[in-house]
Amino acid sequence: MPDTFHLLLHQNLAQLRYILPELMVVATFLLALVFDLAVAAERRKSTGYVCLVGLLVALWLVLLQHQQFIAAAAHGGVTHKPIFAGMLSYDEFGTFFRFILLVGTMISLLLALHARELFGRNHGEFYLLLVAVCAGGMFLASATNLLMIYLAIESLSIVSYALAGFLRRDRKSAEAGIKYVIYGAMSSGLMLFGMSYLYGLTGTLSLLDSHDRNGAVVQGIASHVMSLETPLARGGLACILVLLFSGFLYKIAAVPFHYWSPDVYEGAPTTATGFFSVVPKAAGFAVLIRTLCAFFPLGHAEKAWLSYPRVEQLVAVIAVLSMVVGNLAALGQSNAKRMLAYSSIAHAGYMLAGLSVLDDTVGPASVLFYLLVYMVMNLGAFLVLIALENVFGGSELRQLRGAGRREPLLCVMLCVFLFSLVGMPPLGGFIGKYLIMWKLAARGNYGMIFWIGFNSVISLYYYMRLAKAVVLDQPEEAVASTEKTPVSYSALAVCQGAALLLLFFCFEPVQRLCLQAMAPLR
Repeated sequence: MPDTFHLLLHQNLAQLRYILPELMVVATFLLALVFDLAVAAERRKSTGYVCLVGLLVALWLVLLQHQQFIAAAAHGGVTHKPIFAGMLSYDEFGTFFRFILLVGTMISLLLALHARELFGRNHGEFYLLLVAVCAGGMFLASATNLLMIYLAIESLSIVSYALAGFLRRDRKSAEAGIKYVIYGAMSSGLMLFGMSYLYGLTGTLSLLDSHDRNGAVVQGIASHVMSLETPLARGGLACILVLLFSGFLYKIAAVPFHYWSPDVYEGAPTTATGFFSVVPKAAGFAVLIRTLCAFFPLGHAEKAWLSYPRVEQLVAVIAVLSMVVGNLAALGQSNAKRMLAYSSIAHAGYMLAGLSVLDDTVGPASVLFYLLVYMVMNLGAFLVLIALENVFGGSELRQLRGAGRREPLLCVMLCVFLFSLVGMPPLGGFIGKYLIMWKLAARGNYGMIFWIGFNSVISLYYYMRLAKAVVLDQPEEAVASTEKTPVSYSALAVCQGAALLLLFFCFEPVQRLCLQAMAPLR
């Protein structure tokens, strides 16, 4: 027993180098916490800069890991491996999502530094909560064990509840926090119920096969369920997986687990709303894609325990419902935050459409590309919305009328982000939808292409309502606020707009990176 303990301890200590970015984020959280306690109350904004520096170092470590994967692939080395007794996987897929999570969190931190709705409050706490959610998402993106998946989802979710209700004296924010907790508890309960049955049937928590210290293969959940032959057992496992995936669908705000999204997005601080629309959603898609690929191996239909057509049809139905419900509900919204909340549901449907084709890595890789583009354009839209809220005091369309006369550059950039969300060229949003539809066309799934195009046309109406309000409409009354928009907001908006143009004209290198990220999940 002592020898086994020391061996495992040595292995775990040796594998810490594989999670250096996560350790850096956790260290940033602890350092910023101590700094926030020590610094004077009027200088707590400095905590945000400490968090930014720590996340930049973590991003640098992620890029170093990416270079190591490229070098290993060039020399025929190992590019993915289970670590910490199969709790996590060290691979290019996790590295890709670490990049999205870190960049999304850093942009959100930059927005929070000058968000007027947070002024006079404990700024440091807000920055720390953003970093904590990022840490939970990074562990979730690499998790290959049911227990680790649950712990990572809960660590991400519990902190998100605090972010939603951060404005304690604001009734809508308090309501958002309570609703987020209730819906989150329900989905977590369903997911944990499915996990417990799955463990009882298979006797293991690991999704993938691993090796014990003697080199023998230890079968994971996927191998156990693939060996099932009786229809009754397969039907029972199908029900269990519905419970399991309900937790993932909740994190990405897909129908029918979307009800929390509009109220939480409207009531939460706008910075937190933009953050919710990207970072937790990206982490949810990471674990959803990894789990789907474990149970239904890409390019190996003969190994699937449940027929591919049934799985693809179920994903397609959820995708279409998310698109239709999200876009139709957004049509009548008069609040920009609530409108973007329903838009987020619709975009979850677009991305799920890419997962309705599971015969190879191209479909899921197009979802990875779309997630990257979505991060840029959606956070860009929220960036402009936060800047306009600072000046006009709210996010109702009537309050934002004529904003272009006060902030012409930001309103032009808002139109750019909205056009990209629709999927119009020459912007990255067009390429994101094109890659998904190209894969669907290759499979002959023209019905799904119709739904994507039809819903994109619907979304054009409400996005242009917002653009019309800020650019063409006359303001109801003169704005007395003398609030000046920070130069950092304008610069960041221009950079994000340029990134969307770049993703349109030079998308092939990014597409190759997405395909490389999917390679370990074959």
